Amino acid sequence: MTKKVAMRAVAVSVWIFINLVFVGMCGYIYLLWSQYWQYVARHQLGTAASASESLQSAYSQFRSESSDERVLAAASGVSMVSTSNQGKATERSSHGKRRGNNRSVSSVIVKNSQPRFPKPRNDPEEESEFEVGNKIGVNVTNGKCGGGHECSVSQEEPDRVSTKKKKPSAPKSSPLPQDKLDASIAAYKSQMVVQLRRVLLEESSVFARDKNVYNVQYSGPRGAYTGRAQDLVCELKKSVSIRMISPVDNPFGSLGLGKYLHKDSLFANTHFNTCAIVTNAGSLFGSDLGGLIDSHDAVLRFNHAPTIGYESDVGSKTTLRIVNSQVVSKARFNFLHSPLYKNISLLAWDPSNYTSTLEEWYNHPDFDLFTPYFQHRAFHQDQPSYLLDPRSQWSLWDFVQAHIPVRIRRNPPSSGFLGLAVMLPHCSLVDLFEYVPSMRLTKRCHYFDVAEDESCTFGVWHPLAAEKLLSLSLNIVPDHAVFADGYVRVPGYSTLKC
Repeated sequence: MTKKVAMRAVAVSVWIFINLVFVGMCGYIYLLWSQYWQYVARHQLGTAASASESLQSAYSQFRSESSDERVLAAASGVSMVSTSNQGKATERSSHGKRRGNNRSVSSVIVKNSQPRFPKPRNDPEEESEFEVGNKIGVNVTNGKCGGGHECSVSQEEPDRVSTKKKKPSAPKSSPLPQDKLDASIAAYKSQMVVQLRRVLLEESSVFARDKNVYNVQYSGPRGAYTGRAQDLVCELKKSVSIRMISPVDNPFGSLGLGKYLHKDSLFANTHFNTCAIVTNAGSLFGSDLGGLIDSHDAVLRFNHAPTIGYESDVGSKTTLRIVNSQVVSKARFNFLHSPLYKNISLLAWDPSNYTSTLEEWYNHPDFDLFTPYFQHRAFHQDQPSYLLDPRSQWSLWDFVQAHIPVRIRRNPPSSGFLGLAVMLPHCSLVDLFEYVPSMRLTKRCHYFDVAEDESCTFGVWHPLAAEKLLSLSLNIVPDHAVFADGYVRVPGYSTLKC
């Protein structure tokens, strides 16, 4: 008996030893892997630091010039090109500095774990500091925005006036030679790609604070995409279906809410030649991109981003506005009555758990989306307003994760990447403005508020770093359009016939 007990103890000890060895080997392999990628990042940054003094001087001069001069010198007449190697990141030397300070782009601050809305420049709480206007002007054009409704508008919002700071006038200077300009853009791109990859590695670390609140259980493939942009767009079409909640979907139909939902999908039987997706990025402030944005047939904006007072930078046209459940549910955004959300197409979304049914989502939304949304529908029955099926967001997340070799943040994709997936079926070309940070990069979160936080660029809640790297693989225009002009161009599904 004693012998059996001793043999059992030995067997247990051997089993524990084997498991400890296995765990130790896994930990060792992980450390080697992480050290390797950190070495790659350090090596790339080291290469950037050894760039010649002439390149650094040219880059400094490029950054100090006015926005207009940069655009004229960098990109006069950008045309769509086929880039078979677009998905391959070019790792060239860089030593870029942020505009307006002396810190390098490598400074990243990721502080919070939830999306936030900083105080705007013209916040009502600070009303005494600004003049308040009472006029409302709506200029309806002939652009259809879905469901047969005419709703591409130039919009004035009451109780808000421009508080935009006067742009500093830059001294007149001669444009950079094209070779130095191209070298500066290549240096900045290299630094930005390295930084986005570094953020990805930090987010994928086992030590990262990722609570997986949406219970994401992904078991699909992972890998870096290195093919053609056009093929990746076709893959996006096959993998992701953006669906709206319909009147027959339960529990909405069974609860009598179906009468408030549209039978037709967003932009049904409507096609646009060119579409602009305007992010809320702080680098749009002072960009003078308003005219280019308004020249598009359809313009998509997000949440509570204003146009009044910022027309020269972001334009005035709005065809579709995508709003998250915080904007819909919180009183300070005035969703029910603000002109920002009238006379245009609306798409509201709220995240569900990764595997939730529609009924589970309805009973446990992140924010109280449904009460104000259906109130808005009752007030504006003719307005093309839609609810996004939350499962569409997770199919889009799956697509991003499938093309990134490391684990990404287990939160829904950003509204910007959602907007791309929404517009691609309805547009021949889609331009995303300041989605990938251009050389106008600043610490400012949004073009319309005064808050500064560098984490807005690289992601604080959404898997932004992964999305932006993937958008570079989807892009079909040259680097100077992306990093000097400030937009990524993606061909629509109809253009590629995939």
